[in-house]
Amino acid sequence: MKKYRCRSPIRALVSGVTGIIIFLLVLVLFRFIADHTSWALFSAFVDFLFANAPLIIFFSILFMIGDIFEAFTFPFDLPFPIIKAIGSVFLVTFLFKIFAFLDSYYAIGISPAVDLLKLILYPLIPIVVLIAGYLSIASRLREEQPGQSRSPAGPGPCDKYPGSPTWDEIGDEFRQMIADIISRMRNWVNGK
Repeated sequence: MKKYRCRSPIRALVSGVTGIIIFLLVLVLFRFIADHTSWALFSAFVDFLFANAPLIIFFSILFMIGDIFEAFTFPFDLPFPIIKAIGSVFLVTFLFKIFAFLDSYYAIGISPAVDLLKLILYPLIPIVVLIAGYLSIASRLREEQPGQSRSPAGPGPCDKYPGSPTWDEIGDEFRQMIADIISRMRNWVNGK
């Protein structure tokens, strides 16, 4: 399966910023719900998210920057595995904080196992992300046609996969799906 995504750097930037804004809006909504309910676990989890919001935003920004560099062609895409490897370390840190939160709240006693996982995953995850990132760059270079000319800083070859649908085709399919659902519901109500 080919993981190459046909995105421009601007689209990667907009997508990343949109994700961060949605996270902050959900966080504010969770705070409102937690202030108006008496569910102790949910309130503690919201407090945990607020305490770790800078970390979440930081690794989200790192992944967004990695996506922006990934959208460029070779050699401008070379930094993206390094940036994503750094972001993955912070993501793993956040996941370990979730385990610590659950362990402190429920007293599960998973701290020794989490400490062992930290020893294994902290060096392993960035290495795996780096290798996967540079392998994806190498596979894109191998798939390129020798006579193909592109601008050096432009986005990757979007027309590489002719079977990929356009947004207009996706919109048409979605509208057709909704029309089919309404038609079937109408036939079901009418007893046909």
